[in-house]
Amino acid sequence: MDPFAPANMVLGQELTEDNSGLMAWLRSYESGPSSTTTQPRLLVERIGLFPSSGEIRCAVRNPTAVLAYLRSLYASKALDVDESDGLSLTFAEWRCKIHLTQTGPEIVLNVESRGDVALMQLKTAELLARIDEKSSSES
Repeated sequence: MDPFAPANMVLGQELTEDNSGLMAWLRSYESGPSSTTTQPRLLVERIGLFPSSGEIRCAVRNPTAVLAYLRSLYASKALDVDESDGLSLTFAEWRCKIHLTQTGPEIVLNVESRGDVALMQLKTAELLARIDEKSSSES
């Protein structure tokens, strides 16, 4: 099943100009097994599965050098490295994204873990220390 297909296609209804599939999706959502679980509870459960540091802005002297430094420290241990928008590193139990801002010499850090708040906090502190270490060495 294509997760991006309109809901009416998935549920076997004909796609017409005035039938986007939204109503079919809502009907299936209401009658699904999760109808006994409230939306706020679902949201809390999802957040608990992937605790996040949120976006942390760090002022640095040379954002490009900081990205290169972090890549040199972590990329060889990562399962996946993506540099399409800054630097995204994925590990078995956690991941991070560091990207440059358009507003000045700063970077934005976001760290997530797989259900482990302590690990997320540990990796966030570790990355912030490395960012500070590199930024301070360029003074």
